[in-house]
Amino acid sequence: MEDVHSIKGKRILFLAPSFFGYENKIKDKMEQLGAIVDFYDERSVTKAFDRALLKIVPSVFNKKTFGYYNEILKECKNNKYDYIFVIKCDMLTEEILEKFHVVFPNAIFCLYLYDSVKNIKGVNKKFKYFDRILSFDRQDTLKYPEMKFRSLFYIDDFKKELRTDNKYKYDISFCGTIHSDRFGIIREVTKICKKRKLSFYSFCYLQSKFIYYFYKVVKHEFQYAKKTNFSFVKASSREISDVVDESRVILDIQHPKQTGLTMRTIEMIGMNKKLITTNAEIKEYNFYNPNNILVIDRKNINIPEGFLSTKYVPIDTSIYDKYSITAWIEDILYAIE
Repeated sequence: MEDVHSIKGKRILFLAPSFFGYENKIKDKMEQLGAIVDFYDERSVTKAFDRALLKIVPSVFNKKTFGYYNEILKECKNNKYDYIFVIKCDMLTEEILEKFHVVFPNAIFCLYLYDSVKNIKGVNKKFKYFDRILSFDRQDTLKYPEMKFRSLFYIDDFKKELRTDNKYKYDISFCGTIHSDRFGIIREVTKICKKRKLSFYSFCYLQSKFIYYFYKVVKHEFQYAKKTNFSFVKASSREISDVVDESRVILDIQHPKQTGLTMRTIEMIGMNKKLITTNAEIKEYNFYNPNNILVIDRKNINIPEGFLSTKYVPIDTSIYDKYSITAWIEDILYAIE
């Protein structure tokens, strides 16, 4: 495998949706490694309602998307790209991808999915346009032979030495977007912590107040929820890492329709943190250690007292480095052996 630093001088067209600023971290890291990067939002729509509609009927935005990408092609047509690097690909149509191949015939087309295929309508029909396809979902890689498995990564903000003082502001904390049954699980963990006199911090993000009122109608666990329980402004990676640093254990709740590990899970490797998660798939990973990671049943939550009191056991350095953003870029652009 070529060394990651061989992207020095390479020209990359990077197309990714906005996802909590990680798209900018990826761009910045590629540039730090010497690449010349042109970045555009992969989505022609950015409003919360439009993004929700995109998941149901993406074709409704085809006309707008076609015009959006035509403008990108006009701006970039004279650039000789080594790579076209796409994340998620929920808005790029087959017609647009064909045009990209005509304009950039010598580029290597790379696709990374941080969501399951079944959650990205029609994405499997676009696989034929990519030279390399990688996914965070191990189960998807078993279904699609052209796809390689590659988990997510931790950014430099989440790379910290193991704490030895054992003095934490929070016993357990959660930071994330509220979807599916997440808020109900958070409520149950809150009850457990109150009963055992444990400090619990939660940062619950909702994309808009409209979604809050919608959930008040359709979700039972929102019956007694207040707007003050939620933030409608995203927290920065630095703010989240500060909360994590002050926490003994982190709570992770993956979407019930996903088996891939969340970004928060991988970030805990970088932070050397203990983790409570609903995702049993984590037991299949090379960093799994039951001393560090507790898998809970999302419908019957039990947190043994002993898990909170035992210390974190450091993982091997080679495993630790494998999940860094630098190693992730290497695997995307040069593929996994």
